[in-house]
Amino acid sequence: MFHRSTESSPSKETLLRKNPPTIIASDVNLLGNIISEGVMDIDGRLEGNVRCKSVTIRKNGVIKGDVFADAVHVYGRVEGIIKSRDVHLFSSCHVEGVIMHESLTIEDGAFVDGQFKRADKISGEPAILSEEEEENEVFRRLKLISG
Repeated sequence: MFHRSTESSPSKETLLRKNPPTIIASDVNLLGNIISEGVMDIDGRLEGNVRCKSVTIRKNGVIKGDVFADAVHVYGRVEGIIKSRDVHLFSSCHVEGVIMHESLTIEDGAFVDGQFKRADKISGEPAILSEEEEENEVFRRLKLISG
């Protein structure tokens, strides 16, 4: 009744390419963190962190939090840390925070208020914090969200 196919199963990357992106529409407001192994397309408002393979923040998109991805394309607004191998800031973007990158493209007209930190190798993971630092960071983020 059950048997294992002799054909090799598709790789994880092949499956990711076949899956559609996760879309946060312009009328959506989210409070919390998003973790995905795929592609995200954000046109709404998110107060929290994003970790995924690739993310596009559209013109109406707003993220108040940190973004960790292999590729980040910003047309909208980000307030927080962007940590990515490839960062592309388009002319309509407004970014406030630290941008950690391997590759960086900035179009004329892009607004950036913050720091750029070049890294030879970016892993999509944030730095590991101690328990006390993590609690302080959570309280700091809660204050940002509530007020």
